[in-house]
Amino acid sequence: MLYLQKGNFQKVVRWLGGRWMTANQATAFGIVFVLLTSASFYVGLSVEGWRWLLLLTPVFLVFRMAMNALDGMLAREYNTGTVAGELFNEGLDVIGDTVCYSSLFFVPGGPNLTLTLLLLLAWMAEFFGVLGKGLPGGVRRHETFLGGKPDRAVWMSVLAVLLFIRPAFLEYVPYYLLVMSFFVFMTSVLRIRKTLKVSRDEKYESYTWIGR
Repeated sequence: MLYLQKGNFQKVVRWLGGRWMTANQATAFGIVFVLLTSASFYVGLSVEGWRWLLLLTPVFLVFRMAMNALDGMLAREYNTGTVAGELFNEGLDVIGDTVCYSSLFFVPGGPNLTLTLLLLLAWMAEFFGVLGKGLPGGVRRHETFLGGKPDRAVWMSVLAVLLFIRPAFLEYVPYYLLVMSFFVFMTSVLRIRKTLKVSRDEKYESYTWIGR
């Protein structure tokens, strides 16, 4: 749902790029904030006396979202977009989520099963989003049910703050991620339904038995 505010968010963050930043630089900064997010989760939860880093996790995630919005904006503005750039951008979305949150695997007492489920569902949601571009309608699906990339950033930001305030909440993180996984799964369902809806009455040659 937060994706509906992307236009407003882009207007807010456009000044960050000024006249000096290129799309590739925005992407590079985005990678830096992905790594910082991952490090803040791991160090904040694993190293004694460094829990305060968890308060920086939401900051890093906001800047990651800002850079992600900026790279596309700048590529269009300066007419520097390429197929390779779009492939890299889409790949970085899901790889970035994986890197951001997979550091929880290495936290003592951290979640494993539910985190694996969440990451798999995040890949699925983005896959069905991209798939819409190659099917009738030709639109990259961004619809969310509280489970899109910006929504996931908010969920994980709230989690970081909760873990800072109450470290014992780590015991309940698997349940938190399970709820989050439900919304990410429903996001996939929504994107599939939207893709099917726009494809109605459009000619399409199916290559699978289910489509005949």
